[in-house]
Amino acid sequence: MCRPLSELSVKEIRELIAGAPPEPGDSLWVELRQDRRKAVRGMLDALRRRRERQAARRRRELAMRRHEAELWGKGLELVAGVDEAGRGPLAGPVVAAAVVLPREMPFAGIDDSKKLSPGRREEVYDLIRQHAVAVGVGSVSHTVIDEINILRATHKAMREAIEALGADLGRPPEHALVDGDEVSVLPVPQTAIHRGDELSTAIAAASIVAKVTRDRLLVQYEETYPGYGFARHKGYGTPEHLAALTRLGPCEIHRRSFTPVLQHGGFSDKYEAFKRMLLDARTVEELDNVASRIAETAGAIERYELSRLRELYRRSYKRIRVGMVAQR
Repeated sequence: MCRPLSELSVKEIRELIAGAPPEPGDSLWVELRQDRRKAVRGMLDALRRRRERQAARRRRELAMRRHEAELWGKGLELVAGVDEAGRGPLAGPVVAAAVVLPREMPFAGIDDSKKLSPGRREEVYDLIRQHAVAVGVGSVSHTVIDEINILRATHKAMREAIEALGADLGRPPEHALVDGDEVSVLPVPQTAIHRGDELSTAIAAASIVAKVTRDRLLVQYEETYPGYGFARHKGYGTPEHLAALTRLGPCEIHRRSFTPVLQHGGFSDKYEAFKRMLLDARTVEELDNVASRIAETAGAIERYELSRLRELYRRSYKRIRVGMVAQR
């Protein structure tokens, strides 16, 4: 027969509770409430607080699956969360992920990647990879970012993630929950959710996959491009990174179209020369002559530089045409 709680020491009670925490209404819970020892009452308070935290976590988990549940209720089974990592850094790719989670989650802990410690992110990443119905990842390089701008590059990465997810599933997802604004290039119906990584488990899962995937890549870059501290700041514009840019100049994976990189030698001498010619042109004929020279040497100019020169040509052409109209 079990000994009454009043006959157990505080240490014995603590071990008993640790092995099988009681629930309200259990005889053990009742005995804990009746015990007048301060240490035992403290244990009961700790149990109450833990239950409250668990209940709050469960309520949050249910709330974060609300968007998926609404779509499941409409007969849609394959609902993907989509998010990105790496829009703000000065170096490296932008990475996006698309994740379809099972209805019944075999683990807890998915949350906005920014709220998780690096170690916890790695743990949850592995669980997502193990238990997700499907995962897709898209990545767009620094060179393409410079050529088409970071917003278009982010959308391109999201589209690639959805396409990779479809390949994993064997067919496209039926709906996508997207963090932020709508993404016009996605090939599936979508719902945009502002702060979606805080409000949707599927989007939060995608944010974790994208973040961990990109972080691991930047750790590898630390070995290829030593001295910049990529393993620590992951390409973001920290004081350490900016100091390294001042000391070393940009390396191959830096985004030349980003202002802090431009300030440290982001454009070539050829670009600067053609830029001056376009700005100095006073007639359409002069402008077209410069454009012809640019075309002849296009192979020696970076793609992001060509993209900027094209935009500068359009602005210069408009300037000249407006001036011609004003002279009439």
